Amino acid sequence: MFWLRSFPLACLAALMLGGCASLSSLGLNGEGENFAAGSALGARLAARDREALGAAVVAAVESGKPQRWRGARAAGAVMPGDYSIANLRPDPNARIALARADIDVGSVMETELGLYVLTRNANIRIGPGTQYTIAEKLPSGTGVEIVGRLTDGIWMLAAIDGKVRGYIHKSLAIKAPGTELLLAGGPRRRSVRCREFTQRISVSSEQDEWADAACHDGAAWRRARPVAAPVAKDDLLGL
Repeated sequence: MFWLRSFPLACLAALMLGGCASLSSLGLNGEGENFAAGSALGARLAARDREALGAAVVAAVESGKPQRWRGARAAGAVMPGDYSIANLRPDPNARIALARADIDVGSVMETELGLYVLTRNANIRIGPGTQYTIAEKLPSGTGVEIVGRLTDGIWMLAAIDGKVRGYIHKSLAIKAPGTELLLAGGPRRRSVRCREFTQRISVSSEQDEWADAACHDGAAWRRARPVAAPVAKDDLLGL
């Protein structure tokens, strides 16, 4: 896929813009990825179990097909789900669902642009350019959340109801009424493709099933890190 092949050059350019530095905050640079870390049974897996599970997760998220695995002490299954995108929210680990799997991701973007309104009927494309396929057409007046704007400032990544739909040209949207004076534009980050999945694991007579996700850091699939819990108001006040 283009976004994987182009990562080294994109990342080199992003380093100059601060776009790749945020990968460390995603926790995607570790070695020996343990895809059973989200399970209470994870600590009971042998090295061969973790290897078999890891291979099944990668096969599932890349092929889109369920995978079964068996290791030394445990066995299980991985069921792939929908794609999502990370590193565009204030918490870089927060993920936004993708409306379709072929939306181009991996670009360095200015984030947190806020709410916009389409000023005319707009083509939503799967990539940042007129050469990309039109994913859908939205009518004038539709409200969208701009979750990212490419560094050239021309193409913006739009979401509706918490799901990324694709790219729109900047000339087709304006800030939503009442938000014009709000500060717009956050840090520049490189968006990261993720895929949700569920998995089931059996160790002896015990079983566990849970939802998880994997994100691709440009080199390999890594287990997505948890989103930070919101800070309670009393904690902010020091009470």
